[in-house]
Amino acid sequence: MNPQEITSDQWSTPVEKDGLKIDYRRVLYRAMRYWYFIVLSLAIALTIAFVRNRYAPRIYPVSTSIIFKEAEETGAGDLLYSNSLVQPYRNYFNELYIIRSYPLIQSVLEDLNFAVSFYREGNILTSEIYDYPVTARIINNDQVKSCSFNFKPISTAQYELRPQTEGKNQKPGVFSFNDTIVYQDIRTVFSIRNIEMLSSNLNSPVIFIYTAPEYLTRSYVNKLNASWAEKGSGVLNLSLSGFNPGKESDFLNGFIRRYQQYDLENKNKIATRTIDFINTQLIEISDSLSKVENNLQRFKGENIITDLGSETLRLYKDVENLELQRTEFILRENYYKYLTDNIQKESNLDLIILPSSVGISDPVLGQFITEMISLQLDLKMVVGREKLDNPLIRQKRERLQEIKNNIIESVKTQRGSDKIQQEFLSKRIKNVEKQLSGLPKAEREYISIRRNYSLLENLYIFLLQKRAEASISRASSISDITVINPPMAGSPISPKPEQNYMIATGVGLALPLAIFILLEIFNTRIQSKEDVEKYTKIPFIGGVGHKTSDDNRTVLQAPKSAVAESFRALRSNLTYFLGEGKNSIILITSSISGEGKTFSTINLATVLALSGKRTLIVGADLRKPKLFSDFNLNNEVGLSSYLAGISNFDQVVQHTGHEHLDIVSGGPVPPNPSELILTPRMEEFFKITKTRYDYIIVDSPPLAIVADAFVLAKYADHMVFLIRQNYTPKNMLKPVDDYYRSGRLKNVSVLLNDIYRSGPGYGYGYGYSYGYGYTKNGY
Repeated sequence: MNPQEITSDQWSTPVEKDGLKIDYRRVLYRAMRYWYFIVLSLAIALTIAFVRNRYAPRIYPVSTSIIFKEAEETGAGDLLYSNSLVQPYRNYFNELYIIRSYPLIQSVLEDLNFAVSFYREGNILTSEIYDYPVTARIINNDQVKSCSFNFKPISTAQYELRPQTEGKNQKPGVFSFNDTIVYQDIRTVFSIRNIEMLSSNLNSPVIFIYTAPEYLTRSYVNKLNASWAEKGSGVLNLSLSGFNPGKESDFLNGFIRRYQQYDLENKNKIATRTIDFINTQLIEISDSLSKVENNLQRFKGENIITDLGSETLRLYKDVENLELQRTEFILRENYYKYLTDNIQKESNLDLIILPSSVGISDPVLGQFITEMISLQLDLKMVVGREKLDNPLIRQKRERLQEIKNNIIESVKTQRGSDKIQQEFLSKRIKNVEKQLSGLPKAEREYISIRRNYSLLENLYIFLLQKRAEASISRASSISDITVINPPMAGSPISPKPEQNYMIATGVGLALPLAIFILLEIFNTRIQSKEDVEKYTKIPFIGGVGHKTSDDNRTVLQAPKSAVAESFRALRSNLTYFLGEGKNSIILITSSISGEGKTFSTINLATVLALSGKRTLIVGADLRKPKLFSDFNLNNEVGLSSYLAGISNFDQVVQHTGHEHLDIVSGGPVPPNPSELILTPRMEEFFKITKTRYDYIIVDSPPLAIVADAFVLAKYADHMVFLIRQNYTPKNMLKPVDDYYRSGRLKNVSVLLNDIYRSGPGYGYGYGYSYGYGYTKNGY
């Protein structure tokens, strides 16, 4: 075999990737061996779980249910729900957004004074005291965003304030309850809620914290959950969670009250705006009506008219009816002017009164205004929460502008229609006036004054009737929101002791096991016979235990030790490869240095010599000769001397002092060791050894470092490829396995050396006590 055929790239070739290979028996054995590490990990995990269960704040869920009643379910009568003053349009899909709107929740927080809170500082936790007997009110809250300081009641009349952070310029101060004070530039009034409870908290310091409602609003918006009980139902479930169930229950109660108030105010907006509009019209008409009434009284005082003739009375009734019809058009025109002015100004579009509230029964116009109000409410809910470039918001704005244009066009159409009808009424009035012109002057003047008076009186009465309807509607309105289930707190959702202990147990057990598995995955060293069989098809010849002394002559020093027995087993196994033939050359090699070639060579030769076989140890590692030192011999002559022709065979052979055991050391280090091995004297050397010895054990250099072993292999009857437990890289088996499969290496076996870990997945299957009752190092 040509040594040039062996390259360093072949020896650095990684192990063939057949997928992830994990020896779970070895992982389990390692876990059993290091059981105390698992116990420690489990103890730490359970301790962490205990600390969390003991000191983590309890979080309680609080939930309630409300229902939105349908119009026919309320039982408030036709006046309430058939009345045109009640907004007929309500989009229940918008309620979820209204509920979680910032203005609504902020108003609840302000009503409940949640901006003020007191905390008691403990050794580990600082917890809120929700039912603290003292409350506070920040007067200049528009200038204060947040503040905190220490508060301590010293009596039922006075309290002490201190800065929470040391080093502040503000000094401690003593103040009286119910007095307006200024501390840290904050104007505050502290008052007592429960004097009996306060007496039990005297001289107990707490922490006072003020947070502006606008800052608290975001947190409550995020944690308030609202969802319909089921699709199509009118039942809405509200829930949130917090550290204090009483506080969260109070929030939900306050929220429902505020939401009902909001709902009622929203329902009454149209009626209120209608009343305001009608009152404005009544004020204008009342002045005109007073003037006409005074003129009528003055005319009666100056003229004696006891009664009108039948013809005159008929004409008066006709003109009065016509004037009454014209008053309706006057009121309609006032509403159109009010509507167009508000749309053009874009002010309070969601508060515009419906046309039906002033007697205008145009369904198209009413539908447009209703949709405009709904869109305006939707846009108000997202102000400050959505970007203006949001496509949905942009779509709503475009639709709102389209509806406003449609309303303006509809008003123009109605005004055109009203103008035609007014012109027709004017013609009829002129015809009647023409007939009245033939009456006596006194009667004509009287009828003219009565016409004006009747016109204003009818208009005034009509507006009074509409205002009465609006007032009744507002007074009769009730909220559509009813509480089904009051706020109730449940069991703590965090921490969960059982779950935490289960997780801690799982983590405490899984973490060390995961570490053991990672160690197994990233371990690139040979550990066992199973590892050898995974990476090579070369026969496995046996295993050698770990030596505990520095002396390589273990078989001689402790012939009954477990290591000595392992070499006797190796001697027996070699007969399967060599047969009963004599004069055999056995080559001991490995992939890298440090795997125990010298140790294995000496002890294998020793057990062969002890069995009565003439045995010669040959130190073929010419670069680093060292076998001679173990037998206290010299290296003045050796194999290099023979190959160089300086010495003959008998001159290089040294007796070890043990029967049947001789040695040829490497000799002086030559400048050209590889070339010497290739000389014909190497073959001559082995021919001589075979004539004089039963076994020749050759200690060769590592295969992965130099190619000498491959040159020597052609002289060997058997090659023992040595690997060392937890030392030899797995990828070192790949090149020699390739040569074995290709037939370029024959009569080779693998020996596992230095087995110091035993058990499932480790070492050689027989262990290294071999069941004979021998101790590891004794006799």
